[in-house]
Amino acid sequence: MITFSRIALVLITIYSLSSVSAIDSEKVIKIGKQKQLFVDHFIIDSLEKVSIEVGQAQKYGVVMEPTLPTDFQTGKVHDGPDGGAGYSFGESAFCWFFSPHWDEQKKMFRLWYMPSKRKGIGLAYAESKDGINWTKPMVSKDGKSNIVMEPANGAGLDGVTVTIDPSLPYGSSEKYKVAYFPHPGKCQTHLGYSADGINWKHYNNGNPVTGRAADFSNKITWDPNRKKYLLLCRQDFGAEGGVGELRGVRIMEHSKSNDLINHPTAWKTLTKFVLNDPGKTIVPGSRNVPERQIHTFQIWYYEGVWFGLADVLVATDVPVPHGKQDYQTRHEKGVWEFYMAPSRDATNYDFEIAAYPRKPLIPRGPDGSFDKDCARPPANIITHNDEHWIYYFATNERWGARFWDARMALAKLRLDGFFYLNSEAKEGKVITRPFIFEGDDLELNVNALNGFIKVEILDDKGNSLPQFSGVSAKIYRGHNSLKLKPSWSSQPNLSSLKGKAIRIRFTLQNTKLYSFKVL
Repeated sequence: MITFSRIALVLITIYSLSSVSAIDSEKVIKIGKQKQLFVDHFIIDSLEKVSIEVGQAQKYGVVMEPTLPTDFQTGKVHDGPDGGAGYSFGESAFCWFFSPHWDEQKKMFRLWYMPSKRKGIGLAYAESKDGINWTKPMVSKDGKSNIVMEPANGAGLDGVTVTIDPSLPYGSSEKYKVAYFPHPGKCQTHLGYSADGINWKHYNNGNPVTGRAADFSNKITWDPNRKKYLLLCRQDFGAEGGVGELRGVRIMEHSKSNDLINHPTAWKTLTKFVLNDPGKTIVPGSRNVPERQIHTFQIWYYEGVWFGLADVLVATDVPVPHGKQDYQTRHEKGVWEFYMAPSRDATNYDFEIAAYPRKPLIPRGPDGSFDKDCARPPANIITHNDEHWIYYFATNERWGARFWDARMALAKLRLDGFFYLNSEAKEGKVITRPFIFEGDDLELNVNALNGFIKVEILDDKGNSLPQFSGVSAKIYRGHNSLKLKPSWSSQPNLSSLKGKAIRIRFTLQNTKLYSFKVL
């Protein structure tokens, strides 16, 4: 049976239509002063000659390389591709998992990263004043390295991410949290905590807090809507490795009052999922194992929206033979790119807007480049100086290549630029759903440098309000602003509408509209 909900879901996900009607268009919603991002149709009632597009970050190049003995698989500093001890493939693991943050208390960029896969090598630390030039302070207990934490059993470290907990004040003993799994060992997630990000303790006496699997971007994070901790790890949907491997994601919430000290294993599964790529390409030699898989999956919360950073591996059946590495050719198999997948609830992520149509946030580089075969996401995106700073892990060879050059690079994106409303030469219109206006003014993030935008206010039924529409509404031409405040000839602001249900009608041409906010 075709139900209304199924029809509605189809309407929501068809982004390329010139005109789209949203569900329950007459239902008045409350948005308060939360910035509205155009990642879906939550705030949109109709689009005419306007589409939702995917943003792309601008690359700024390599900002950190392996320089310390602990950064190398061989344990020795050297030039050229790195490899050696570790997993059977032996690739360099420098920054294979990494967590960049802006530390508001210290007023600096801080980074926790996986330096290598060798036994006895743990979590490494670096810091920077400008986010470009990084130092690796010798802050280990013996003062000889930048290793700040080792797994409880003395094994190596994998699948590690660090979170600065926004629900706790600086100075709290659990302000910084880490999720990881020790290798060799059971493939299960472990957790730790710290007051300063340097001196760490283990939850659950260093024992795992979940079942298999954990060869993944394990992450603990705070959900401000649920007021609970979330934990991400890997879920097996196929074999536990090799050609038949099918990697998926498991998202859990803490079920014992967020008390991780006394209840470190109290995790309740919310969802499990894989990438259902419409291409349906199968890994050769497998039993219907999809070629395109989620290899890791980070989540990041920004302006009321969860963003999944879907690290997609184009899986292959055979690793690169030893001695057959190719550091020049840009390959298409055994490679990684990542895609933004928005969510309103932290559990249901939209892969149709970017991942399925192959629109990566940071595309891999051309032949001969340092990132030609891999651009993997960070555990966290930093918003700094009205830009999004997106560090990424880059390599110049494929999965299973055994030797490659591993680097941490930086890309930047316009504020709110992950997705945006786009109009071209033909004039387009956007009408919002009705919402309660709870401020005095509006602020737009818009690029109308080669076009124009006009902002009109309607009542909740869609009728124009004369003092805020038609000839009263100013047309903005040639503007490119993160904080444009529209005005009207007969009214200084929108304070007279406070508490009323309104809609906004945007008319735009050759313009990109990134967000709006009630002030």
